[in-house]
Formats: sequence, structure tokens, C-alpha cells
Amino acid sequence: MHSFKKILRTTLLFLLIIAFISVGFMELYFRSERDYFQDGSERAALAGTLDTLFLGASHAYRAFDPTVIDPILGTHSYNLSGALMSMRSRLLLLQEEVSRNPVKTVVLEVSFNTMSRVRRKEGIEGDLYTMSRIDSFSDRVGFFFDFYYNEWPDVYYKFVSEGVNVLISKLKGQFVQNKGDRKYGFVPTGPGSYEFTDDYQSIYRSRWNTVSDSIDEENADCLDQITALCKEKDIELILVTTPISKEFLCSSGDFDIPYRWYSQYAQAHGLRFYDLNLYKGIETLFPDDEMFFDTLHLNTEGAERFSQLFAELEQRMRSGEDISDQFYDSYEALAETWGLQ
Repeated sequence: MHSFKKILRTTLLFLLIIAFISVGFMELYFRSERDYFQDGSERAALAGTLDTLFLGASHAYRAFDPTVIDPILGTHSYNLSGALMSMRSRLLLLQEEVSRNPVKTVVLEVSFNTMSRVRRKEGIEGDLYTMSRIDSFSDRVGFFFDFYYNEWPDVYYKFVSEGVNVLISKLKGQFVQNKGDRKYGFVPTGPGSYEFTDDYQSIYRSRWNTVSDSIDEENADCLDQITALCKEKDIELILVTTPISKEFLCSSGDFDIPYRWYSQYAQAHGLRFYDLNLYKGIETLFPDDEMFFDTLHLNTEGAERFSQLFAELEQRMRSGEDISDQFYDSYEALAETWGLQ
């Protein structure tokens, strides 16, 4: 019995040492903020100053440029979005920022697949980005346990190995922070190199199953929590669908399905909803080969143009102007103007 207890104590001590070393490597990575998307210290430095937040996945990450929007609206905003950001990640980061900033407006990006995405099926990548951005140790620990238990080994390996890489690069004197040209959360992409088609009739509805009519329960619950949080804090919540390329719109599914769902949700909760794909003149303002990085994301020039358009529309709305006639009623009506059938 005495021997067994000794073995048990030795084993526990060994595991504690491994855990301590592992956490040390992870924290080395987190605190280094080596990667361009790691903005925890930047957001902490801005605490108490932000009144507007843009929140979403990569569509929003590549669309909302605060340096363009703020001079028009007189706001002090931050693009809190991230690549593959899940709804629960959006909720977590929003909770953190509204707790330390005088936020008055939250602009939530909602795309054709925001509500149909299934976090368990699509994997851990998006939540890894989020965990890398959290600047509080206790919040990082809490977020780790939000991963599904079968994902824990991959998350553990990812961040320990990243910490080891940071240590090695520092020992070699090769450590470099990759901050890029980030502007209050917005990261310019450059022009992009995707080759777009202009034969829209030949691709029309060629990928009809891209848009799903399913609503994931976790996504719906997180959206309800975001809505409730904004209501509790007296924050105006605005839903926005950012532009995607004409090529993708023509080839991929019935976009009226998510459009109707968001319209009904906004009406039921007293929210405003813009779908900028339905803005009249969208094709002239955002030609595929000039304004898009790829089929789903605006390039730097496209983001600048979009940010100006959004700010000007918002400015008109705040002045009491009715701008509903500036939008098509449906994607079907949009397709008709393009002569597609």
C-alpha cells in the first residue's frame, strides 16, 4: 500500500510538472502575439474608448474598415471579426468588449451560412484563432473547455508546439511579430489574384446545394444571447450581410432562404437589417474583378468602398431617412435585373 501511494504521488507530481511546462509554452505563444490576428493587447489598450463594434466571420473581417467609417459617423470603432469565427466565439468576444467599453452599437455580420454552419463538423480552426486572441489567462482556460473533449489533444498540441516555435525563434534571435497593417482590427488583403468569369448564365445555379435551409441550434442560441446582451446593455444591434461576388451569387443556391430568415428575425426583435448584396447598383459599385479578393471576400479597395457605403447609409438612417427603396426586395428580383433564368 505504501509503495502504491508513492507511485501515485510520483505520477501526480510528474503530470503536474508536464502541465506546468505545457502551460508555460502555451503562454509564451499567447503573450508573444506573434501572429497578425492576435490583438488582445491592442484591444486591452483601447478599453474604455470603443463605442462601435463590428463582429462576424471573414466576410466582416475583410469588409469593415474603422478608419473609413469613423470619420463619417463620428464613432470610435473596432473590427472584432475573425476568420471562421463561430457564433459562440462572437458571443465570448462581445461579452468581453461590452464589459469594458461604452459600446452603443454592434454590427453583426450574417452571411448565407452563418446560421447553418455546424461547429462540431467544421473543426477547431476558427476557435483556435479566437483562443489566440483572448488576453486573460483565466478566460483562455475557460475557453479551452468550450472545445469538444475529443478536440482537446489537438488544441493542446497546437498551442504547445506554437510556444516551442516561439521559444526557438527567440533563442536564435529570429523572432518577428507579424502585425501586418492592421487598423483597429481590419487587416488589408491586397488586390487578390482570383480569375473571375463573366459568363454568368453558364454558371447560374450550378452549385444549388451551397445554401442550406437548416438552422443550427447552437448558432440560434448564441444569436439570441447576443440579442439579449445588447438589449440588456442598451446597445443597438444591427444585422448586416456584406457583399459577395456576382459569380458566387449566380452559381450558389437560393440566397432568399437566409435573407427571409434574417428579415423575420430582425422584425421579431426590433432590429435593423441590411443585405448589401441587394443594394441597387451593387454590380457597378463592386465589380468582381476589381473589388474582390476571391469569390467571398472583398479586397482592400472593395473594403474601403464598402465601408464608405455602409457609413453613408447608416448616416442617412440615423437622420431619419427611409432608404428601403435603395434595395431589391429579394435575390430573385436581383437575378431578374441580371437577365438570369
